[in-house]
This record gives sequence, C-alpha cells and structure tokens, in this order.
Amino acid sequence: MEQWQMEMSGWYPEFQALRHRLHREPERSFQEHGTTQLIRELLTGWGAEVEEHPGLETGLTALIRGAHPGPTVALREDIDALPMGENTGLPFSSCREGLCHACGHDIHTAALLWAAKALCRLRDRLHGSVKLIFQCAEEVGAGAEQMLALGALGPDRPEAVVGFHCDPKLPWDTVGLRYGPSNASFDILTWHITGQGGHGAYPQQCVDPVMVSGYLLTQLQTVISRVNSPTHPAVLTIGEIHGGTAPNIIPDRVTMRGTMRAFDPAIRQQLLSAIRRITEEGCRALGAEGTLIHDVGTPAIHNHPDIADRVARAVEETFGREHLQVIPEPSLGSDDFACWIEACGGRGVQFLVGSHDPQLPNSSLGLHVAENIFVDECLKTAAPVLVRFALNYLSDPRS
Repeated sequence: MEQWQMEMSGWYPEFQALRHRLHREPERSFQEHGTTQLIRELLTGWGAEVEEHPGLETGLTALIRGAHPGPTVALREDIDALPMGENTGLPFSSCREGLCHACGHDIHTAALLWAAKALCRLRDRLHGSVKLIFQCAEEVGAGAEQMLALGALGPDRPEAVVGFHCDPKLPWDTVGLRYGPSNASFDILTWHITGQGGHGAYPQQCVDPVMVSGYLLTQLQTVISRVNSPTHPAVLTIGEIHGGTAPNIIPDRVTMRGTMRAFDPAIRQQLLSAIRRITEEGCRALGAEGTLIHDVGTPAIHNHPDIADRVARAVEETFGREHLQVIPEPSLGSDDFACWIEACGGRGVQFLVGSHDPQLPNSSLGLHVAENIFVDECLKTAAPVLVRFALNYLSDPRS
C-alpha cells in the first residue's frame, strides 16, 4: 500500500460523517443549494480552484492543477436526491419529508470529495489537471445538459471523463466494469390526445380521448415489437395517464407520459419517429388530435475500451484483480453521464461500485427503493479507485 493510500484510509471517519450529513439533508434536482455550498467550502479549503459559471445555480466544477504541465482528466459525480420517502430506519435517515438519497448520490458526492482531498495533496505527482464535476439534477436527466450549456468544461476539453455509480447487487468491495454499451438512452415523452367532450350517455356526439388513448397505448407497443429489431434491446413504458373528472363525463383531453430506452443512436431516432407517426396518424384516424412532446433526451452510455482498461488497471493496482468484475450485459437504466462522455469525444467510462453487505439483506434491494441501505464501506472502494485512475492517467510521461 502506497503512502497516499495509508493517509487516505485514516480519513474514513471524516468522510463517513460527511456521507451521513448529505444523507440526512437531501435536496431535489436543481435545488441542491446547501449541497453545492458545502462542496464549495470543502474544495476551497483544500486548495482546489472552484470555477464560476454564470447562470449555474446548483452543481459546480473545480480544477486541481497539477505541478507539471499535461492534459486534463475529469471526474464526475451527481448530487441530487429523489422525490420519495425513506424507509430504512437508519439513524441518519433523511430529515426532509418526501426526499431521500435512494440512488446513492450521497455516496457518490462523498467519495468524489474524498478523492478530491487526496488529489489536492498529490499535486506534485500530477502531470496535468483534474477537473471535478459535481453535477446537479441527474435524476431528471437535465443537469449535465444545463451545465455543459453554461460552459462547465471550459475552453479546454478534458481528454477523458470517469465516474461511478453505486450498485446494490455487488458486494461493497467489488468494482463492476462494462466494456462498450453500458446504459440505455433515455427519452421522456408526453402525449396529448384531444377529442370532443360531452355527456357519457351520448358518446356518438363526442370524440372520446379516453378510448383513443387506450387504442394508442396498445399501438405504441408495436414500435418495440415490430419497428425495432429484436436483436437491439429497446423499452417503451407509459407510466402516467391522466384524463377525466367524473364517471359520466367524456373529457376533452387525455395526457400520457412515458419513457423510451435504446442503445443504438440510429435506432433510437427511428423509434422516436415511429412513435410520432403512430401518435399523429393513429389519433387522426379516430377523429382526435394527437400531439407528442419530447421532454428530455439523454444518449446511451458507451464505455470507451481504452478508458475501461485504465479503470481496470486502477482497480487491480489498488485492491487486486479479484475485486474487479466484468459486467457481461448492459443495463436499460440511464444516466446523463453519457452527455459528459460525448462532450469528451467519447473517451469516458462509468463503472460500478458495489454497495451491498451480505450481512445486511436490505442493502441489495435495488436503486430507487425506499428500504434499500447503501453501506458506508463502499466509500473505501470508490474513492481510492478514482485517485489511482487520475494518478495513472496524469503520471510522468517519461516514466
């Protein structure tokens, strides 16, 4: 174990306590003001250069400038919580009703801060700079896009970007790594079906948008079963249907909302076009008007093989090959980390850090589950891997 690792291990109680504070005080997307201020204070105290981006109210970036010239590599984690209650019974459970860190972003934030403190003390070994990205609003799929639009990467694009996500299915001392397609794209869609309302006793005098929405609901699934190739995974889920105020009134309008996920960019666009065609023409065939609104779009994550090899090396050098697990299949879950990869020329990786303790069954229930517990110990895995990756990437080119 190197000197920096031994020094880092002594800071565990500090960052365990920080994680507990973040967990107790969750903040929803685009409202992470307290979290952002705490991050700013800590980074400034350690000597990182916090960057200013006019218009950016939450989330921040900072630079750890190495002692020697060289490229820039980015480390990114997300900071927002979910709009749901917590049911873990932890002594540091959320103190804010209807908000909790059920996706592990408190772990993500604490681990990147731990890595930042270490890297600030390791500047003499850095031939280049480390860009720290604490991203707002990942849970709504819009934070990365906003930060990038406001110039978060600055004039010099990092050569690569790396981050991690907690995984309740892996043991806390294990890193999961996927090569190639890792996570699906994510599109939030809203449908407005407009008909002609009236009395429920006289449907012949109306255009019933409830009936049309039922038809549309079934026809849209043909996009997956017939438009999409079965060799390319895709999922369309409609999770909301709203319409009507009474059982004997045919409403004027029904609204549906859902998500579509895919891996191949060309197929994604093909499916979105088919969804729009079926919406507009299918509703028109039944005398109604169908409108599709594309609310949010996030690309798929494709882990770059060279950067994945560098992450694997960081895990092996820090903990040993036995703590690395290559993930055989991609996930249809999504993360706007993909936007940072695209902005860095495709050279990026999001790896997984296990957050499951076999002695604690509730630590394997899954993401976005009110009862799931993310164990503190996974901080001990995540932070050193981030540090080792950065040190290796920005090592002396002559060595």
